[in-house]
Amino acid sequence: MALIIGRQQQAHCSSHRQFAYELTWLPENNYLPGTEVEIRAGLFRQKYEWTIHRMEMAGVEALFSPAVSRDAPDPLLNRKQHIVFKARLLEMTVKAQPVAIGLVATPSMYAGMDLELFVWVREPLPGHAATDSERFPVVREKGEGCRLKVTAGPVERFSVYSRPAPSAARGTVRTCLVPEDRYGNPSRFARPVGVEWSWGDIRSSLTMTDAATIELPAPEAAPSERLTIRIRMDELSADENIANGSTHGEYLAVKGNPVLPGKRSGLVPAFGDIHWHTETVVGSDGGRSLSAALLSARDELNMDFAAPSDHSPLEAEWALTTETVDAFNEADRFAVLYGWENSTNRGHENYYFAEPRQDAVHGGRAGLPSGNLADATKRLDAMRGVLAVPHHTNITATMKKDGVPMWHQYNWTEPREYRRLVEIVQNRGNQEKNDYTDAWRGLSHNRNASVQDALRTGHRLGFTGGTDNHVGWPGRVLFHDRKSVIMTGVWTERVERGCVFDSLWQRHTWAVCDTRAIVWFALNDRLMGGELAVAAGTELVAQLSIMAEAPLQTVDIVSEGQTVWSSSFSGTTVDVRVPLGKADRSTHYYMRALQRDGGFMYASPIFVATLEE
Repeated sequence: MALIIGRQQQAHCSSHRQFAYELTWLPENNYLPGTEVEIRAGLFRQKYEWTIHRMEMAGVEALFSPAVSRDAPDPLLNRKQHIVFKARLLEMTVKAQPVAIGLVATPSMYAGMDLELFVWVREPLPGHAATDSERFPVVREKGEGCRLKVTAGPVERFSVYSRPAPSAARGTVRTCLVPEDRYGNPSRFARPVGVEWSWGDIRSSLTMTDAATIELPAPEAAPSERLTIRIRMDELSADENIANGSTHGEYLAVKGNPVLPGKRSGLVPAFGDIHWHTETVVGSDGGRSLSAALLSARDELNMDFAAPSDHSPLEAEWALTTETVDAFNEADRFAVLYGWENSTNRGHENYYFAEPRQDAVHGGRAGLPSGNLADATKRLDAMRGVLAVPHHTNITATMKKDGVPMWHQYNWTEPREYRRLVEIVQNRGNQEKNDYTDAWRGLSHNRNASVQDALRTGHRLGFTGGTDNHVGWPGRVLFHDRKSVIMTGVWTERVERGCVFDSLWQRHTWAVCDTRAIVWFALNDRLMGGELAVAAGTELVAQLSIMAEAPLQTVDIVSEGQTVWSSSFSGTTVDVRVPLGKADRSTHYYMRALQRDGGFMYASPIFVATLEE
C-alpha cells in the first residue's frame, strides 16, 4: 500500500516556522494488536535537518516520538535506522483501511532537503507476548512512502557572484545574479523585477524572476572591478527584501566581488569548494544528488572548480561519482576533481586526485582502507598523485558511545609529502589555533591539534576552506542561522582539472569565509605555499595584495603562532611591502585578514629555510 499526504503544505526553509501535515497510512496487510510500527526517514541527514515537534497516530500506544521516549532508539544505531516515530498497535489494522497520522515539523534550512517517510513493521511471533524479545525483525513495507517537500523562502537577499578573472576561452567574466532567501537558497521573486547593473562605464538592465547569468567584458585598466546592481524597492512584494543591499534613494544596491583584468605572474585566481557530501553513498549522511550539487556549484554560486568528498564510496558508488564528475568537468569553464573522505577515529581526511583510476580510490587496486588512519598512511606512502587534506583537526565528536567520542581530534604524527594542505575553516568553525576572539568563529578550543600545532611540529601545510556540509549545497553553511559561504582560492595557470590539482599540490591557496577577496601573498617573490631557501642574514620582505569586499579591520602576518606585523585599512584594496627583518632561522609566515563586515581570509604559509654561509 502506501503512506500518503492528505494535505501537502507549501513548506519553505525556516529555522522556526512549524508546518502541519495530515498523513494517511494504508497498511499492506492485516496487523494484529501488539504489532510495532515505525515511521522512518529515508536518509539520516533528512531526519537531522528536519525538526519533528509532534507526531500522533490513531489507535496506538506511542513508544517513541518527540514527546515520548519510553523505547527510544540508541542514538548511534539510529544514524542508520532514522526512526522518527515508534508505536504499538492497540487494535487490529485492516489491509488498505486508512490510519490517520498527524505531524508538525520545522523543515530544513536548505532547499531540496525533502523529508521522505516510510513505514516499517515488526509483528510478534504467534504465542509470544508483544514484549517478548524473540520477535520477527522489523521490515519495511513495500508500498511507497511520502515526501514532505521544502523549497526556498521569500527573497530576502540578492547575491552577485562573478568569476574572479575573465574566461580564457571567451575573454568575458561570467556572473550569476541570484535572488536568495535568508539562508542563501536560490529563490524566486513573486513577480518579474527590473534589475539595473553597471560595470565600469557600461550600464544595462534585465528583468528577472529567478537566477540569471550574464557575461561581462573583461575589465580594462582598474586593478579590480566589481559589478553593481540596483533594484527599485517598490518593485518588490510585501514579503520581499534585499537585506544585504545598501539604500540609494528609491533603490537597493548590491556590489559583486572583485575581478582581476587578467593574469598575475602567469596565474589566474579561481574559487571552489572541495569538501561537501551528497546522497550518492548508500547509508551515508549526505543529502541531495551529486548532479544537483555540481549544478548549484557551477550555476548558482558560480564556482570555478569543485570536488565531491562522500564517505568511503564502494565500487558502484564510485562509478556513479566518476561518471557525474566527468559529465560536469569542462576545461576553462568548470573543473571538477575526484575525491572521497576517510573518516577515522584518529581524525578525518579527504583524498583528491586528477585520475579516476587512482590507487587511492576506496576499495581500488591498492585496497586503501577506510576507518584506520595508520593503515591508510602506510598505503598512501607508496602512492603518487594523491593529495590528503585533514579537516576539523581540533574537534572531537559530539556523539559518544560509552563515553568515548566516535572520532577524535586529528592525530598529527610524522609529516608526509602528500599531506600538503589542511582545511583551516569549515562549518565546525575555525581551526587555526586554540583560542580566538569571536570574530574569527573559533568554535572549538584547546584540543592541541590546531593548524598552528601542526605547523609547530614540522608539517608544511597550505590552507583550504571547505564547508563539510552534508546537504548537497557546495560552498554553503549556516553560522547562527545566517548564510555563510566558505571556499578555497587558488592561483592556477588555467581553470582545468590538472592545473587546479597542481595548484592545490603547490599550496598556492587561500581560504575565504564570507568573502571572495583575491589574495596575493609572497615572500621575497616566492608565492604562498612555496619554500624559500636563503642565506642567514638575508632581508625578508613580504608582498601583500588584497582585493577585498569590505574595509579590512585587521591584516596580520603570523610566524610560529605570533603576530609579527599587523595593520588596518580603511579601503578595500591593499598593496604593501612589509619588511620582516633578517632571516636568522628556519620558520614560516602566513597571512590572515578580517573584513569589517565579518568576512575573513587566510593565505597559505611560505616556508623559509635558513642556510649557513
